[in-house]
Amino acid sequence: MTPISNAPRRVPQTCRRCVMDTSDPWISFDDQGICHHCSDFLANRLAVTAFTDQAQKEDRLGQLFEQLRRSRPPAASHDVVVGVSGGVDSSITALLAQQAGLRVLAVHMDNGWDTPIALQNVFKVISLPGIDYTVEVLHWNHFKAVQRAFIAAGVPDIELPTDIAILAVLHRVARRHGIRTILGGGNVATEGILPAAWMYNVRDTRFAEAIVCRAGLDRRLFEPIKLSFRRELRDRLLHGLRMLYPLNQYRYDKDEARSRLMATIDWQSYGGKHCESTFTRFCQLIYHPRRHGIDYRRGYLSADICLGRLSRDQALEQLRTPPWADLDVNHDVAFVARKLDYTVAELEAAMQSPPLWYTDYPHQERLLGLAYNTFRILTGRRKASNF
Repeated sequence: MTPISNAPRRVPQTCRRCVMDTSDPWISFDDQGICHHCSDFLANRLAVTAFTDQAQKEDRLGQLFEQLRRSRPPAASHDVVVGVSGGVDSSITALLAQQAGLRVLAVHMDNGWDTPIALQNVFKVISLPGIDYTVEVLHWNHFKAVQRAFIAAGVPDIELPTDIAILAVLHRVARRHGIRTILGGGNVATEGILPAAWMYNVRDTRFAEAIVCRAGLDRRLFEPIKLSFRRELRDRLLHGLRMLYPLNQYRYDKDEARSRLMATIDWQSYGGKHCESTFTRFCQLIYHPRRHGIDYRRGYLSADICLGRLSRDQALEQLRTPPWADLDVNHDVAFVARKLDYTVAELEAAMQSPPLWYTDYPHQERLLGLAYNTFRILTGRRKASNF
């Protein structure tokens, strides 16, 4: 039985300060028409990062990396684990750690969707002196079944299996090698405005397993790519594992990072944000706009507006061009359909089906929110995400 969507019906509206709109069903606006996303970003999220000048940047990063060098586990062969996808954020994170003299173990999670350019970028990163490399290849038929289950579920979160698999692999590799620190490329500067409705909490295993079971699959298919809150807490308490985000230590500029990578390792651009993955490109530029009316660029552009990188009028001008404008849509849809064992007609039908949201399925949003808030209070950390 198809769930009845719990998403509220909204009159179309766009924020008067940024460009977020009612494609987030739970967006709220104040009396001036300002949305809660940009208000929260300016009032709270910016406190997580340090928007400083170049000298302060070098100082803050230097302090972080020096602390990591001093806290090297005696038996560990590496100082940090860094996930590498061939994208800008993960590549610059690995480069910064390498140039700081850290012993880096680069980890690539291969889910079968990497573009050739992304793989070339990964090779260039891991060829740097002081970086060792390992790869974990997911069981394709199992992973494919999980991805199909999320498409069948009608939620926007069809990238959740990949996102949680990355975290699960990084934790698994860190435990295996006795490494206590994972460096992530996530950052507030580019990802600080992304609604939970668009991409729900990847650690909510009740939600993910409900979707897997609804598709008639054995929930054990999800086990190898799962990182539950309990598993993460156990890793922190028993293994001393922690995840740090160096790109939040300074005023991160993606264009500047891209130029630095090109100059240093001949890194190559693959186009849009996160388009190092063929599936992510399909998801954000084709699937989301068609099925849920979501344009992911609104989140990224809204963050840029709040940071003064461009005006709202400039962002609106960019949004006049459809997200799929530079793609061969028929080719991409046919490629994804073939790889996931759909016909093109079946995949097109899925994208035209009614949209559903995480609230249409069992989930633990309140319980996890309480757990994360308690953890932040105990550790003195600020909230950097929706969860």
